[in-house]
Amino acid sequence: MKHHATGYCLRAVCLVVVAVWTAALAPLALSKEMPVPAAAVAASRHATASNRATTTVANFPDGWWFVDSQGRRFFSRGVGVLSPGTPVAAFDASKPSYAALRHYDSLNAWADSSLKRLKFWQFTTIGGWADLDALHRSAEHDLWMTPVVPLGAAGGAPWLNMWDPERLAAIDQLARQEIAPWRDDPRVIGYYCDNERGWWNAELWRLTLEQPPDSRQRMALIEMLKRDYHDDWSELTKDFVPSDGVGDWQSLSRGGGLRHRPGSDGIRTMRRFLALAADRYYQVMAETIRRHDPDALFLGDRYQSFYYPEVARACGKYADVASTNLSASWNDGGFLRCYLDSLHRLSGKPLLVSEFYMAAAQNRSGNKNTGHGFPVVSDQRARAAAVTRSLAELTSKPYVVGVEWFQYFDEPPHGRFDGEDYDFGLVDIDDRPYDELTAVFAEFDFDRLGQRRRAVRPDAGAGVPPAPADPFGVLGYMTGLEHWDRERGFVPAASDAPLADLYLCWMREALYVGLYAIDPVERSYYGGGPPAAEDRALWRLKLDDRCTATIRLGSGQPPAADLPGLRVESYSGVDNIPRLIAVVEIPAAQMGRAELRPGDAVALDGELVTHGRAYRYHWHGVYTLAD
Repeated sequence: MKHHATGYCLRAVCLVVVAVWTAALAPLALSKEMPVPAAAVAASRHATASNRATTTVANFPDGWWFVDSQGRRFFSRGVGVLSPGTPVAAFDASKPSYAALRHYDSLNAWADSSLKRLKFWQFTTIGGWADLDALHRSAEHDLWMTPVVPLGAAGGAPWLNMWDPERLAAIDQLARQEIAPWRDDPRVIGYYCDNERGWWNAELWRLTLEQPPDSRQRMALIEMLKRDYHDDWSELTKDFVPSDGVGDWQSLSRGGGLRHRPGSDGIRTMRRFLALAADRYYQVMAETIRRHDPDALFLGDRYQSFYYPEVARACGKYADVASTNLSASWNDGGFLRCYLDSLHRLSGKPLLVSEFYMAAAQNRSGNKNTGHGFPVVSDQRARAAAVTRSLAELTSKPYVVGVEWFQYFDEPPHGRFDGEDYDFGLVDIDDRPYDELTAVFAEFDFDRLGQRRRAVRPDAGAGVPPAPADPFGVLGYMTGLEHWDRERGFVPAASDAPLADLYLCWMREALYVGLYAIDPVERSYYGGGPPAAEDRALWRLKLDDRCTATIRLGSGQPPAADLPGLRVESYSGVDNIPRLIAVVEIPAAQMGRAELRPGDAVALDGELVTHGRAYRYHWHGVYTLAD
C-alpha cells in the first residue's frame, strides 16, 4: 500500500482479525555472532512489565541489529500481504485475482506451502496485512511477525483533534482489540501504528483551523502562533492572509482560517506546527502500544516514500525503530542516497524498510502496471537484476535492521480496490513463483551483511565521471538521471541531513550538474490554486568563481535561469508528486575555459532553497575530472 494518487484523504485501513496464537516456536535465521551487551539493550528499549521473551534493537560496531531474547542478532526479511487472497466464492474469472483456495484443498495446506516457500527463499518475517489467523495454525509457522495496527486511522490522527477523548478512546479500543491476541507471542517483533499517513503539511494546517474553537489541537496551534509572533497580529499577517471576518487574535480564537502569504516565511511557520502535531501523534501512539504490549517494539508508521524532517525528528523521540515504505528512485532499483541516511540522522533510530518492490511489463498475471508511477522494467530477468541492486543498497546501510517485500502475490490485473494493478508478487495470481525473482532472495548472501556495511561507496571526490551520450535523456520520474554514473558522480552534501542528492558528470564542451530532491508542494497552501512563482525552489550554483547561476525550479512549472547560455531541464509536480529532478548544462566557456579535459579541477558551490524557503541544503568542494 504505497504512495497512491489519492491525495491526502483520510483512509481507514482494515486489518485482518487474528486469533490467539498458542505456539511459541524459535524464529529462524539468527546470526551466530556475538551476544548483545546488556547496556546496549537497555539503552535501546523502553522498560518492560512482563517476563515475555522480547526482541530488542541495539547498536554494535558494525551497525544496528534486531536482537532476540537469547542475545542473538538478526536482520529481518519480511513479506507483506501473505494472505490467501480472494475467497473462492467471490472469484470472478472475467476479473481474475489471486485466490489460493482454487489451488489448495484447505487454508492449512496453503499456509504450509507458503511458509515453506518463504523459508526456502530466506525470508524470516511475516510483514503487514497477513492472514495471521490462518498462518498461526500451520506447523510451519516459526517466523517473526510485524503486524500493522492502524491506530491513527482509527482516530483520524493527525488530521483531527488528537486530544479529543473520544478519538483517544477509539485508538485505545482498536489497540486492545488487535494487540491482545498476540501480546504474549515471542515471535512478534513489534507493531507499526499506521501506514502512509502522508503528513501533508498544508492539509493538516487547514483541517486543524477548521476544528471547533474548543479543540485542543486548534488551541495549541494558536498558542504556538502567539509565541512565534510575540502576540503581534501585524507580524502574523506578514506571513498569512486571514479569512474573511478574522481581524485579530480574539476573532481567530473563535474560528476562521489562515492561508500562507506568497513570498513570506509562512510555510516555515507551518512546518513548526507540523513538528508540534507529530510530537503529539507519536506520543499517543507510543503510549497506546506500550500500554497494551509493553514488551513489543514500536516500529513507527511506514512513511510513503517521502517524509518531512519535522516528522522524522518527532518519531525518533518515541519509536524504537523508524519505518518507511520505499519505492526505488529509478527503474534500475537504485535509491537516493540522502533518503535513508537523513531519516536515520533525523530520527536517531535504526530503520525498517517496511515495503520495497519492483514490477515487470512481462508477467504471467497480465498486470499492466498502470496508474501510480512505481518502478517497472521490461521482463522478469531485468526485475531480478533491479531487486538485486535494491537489496545490495539496503543491506549496505549499517542502520537498516530489516526489509519487507511488497507483496506475496501479484495484484489483480484489472486493479485492486484503488485501481493499482502491478506485478509486485513473488508468485503470480495462479500461485506460480517467479523463479528469477525468488532466486534473488534465496541466493542473496545475508551472512556477509556485516562486511557489506563496512564498504565505502564511491563519490565524485575520487574523480568526476564522463557524461552519458545525452545527459538530459528522458527527464521524468524513475528515468531522470537514471543513465548517469550516480556512484562516481555523487557529490556529498555539506548539510547534515539533506533531502536532496547532487551529481556531476562532464564532456569536453560542458559540465553537467544533476539534482534530485524531495520537495512537497501542496495547492492547499494557496487555497487550492496554483503555487506562487515567488515560492518556487531556488537552485544556486557557483563554479570556479566565474559562473554564478540562480535557477527557479519546481511546482510542475518549467525551470527559469538568470544566466543566458545555460540549458536547464526539470521534472516536478504538486500534491502527490513531491519530487524535483533537474539537469543543467554549463558550457566550458561560461567557466572561462576553451574546453574541459581529464585532470581539470572544478570548484563547486551549490545551494538548494526548497519551496517556500522551508529548508536549505549546501554542497561545496573542488572536484577533478576523470576518464
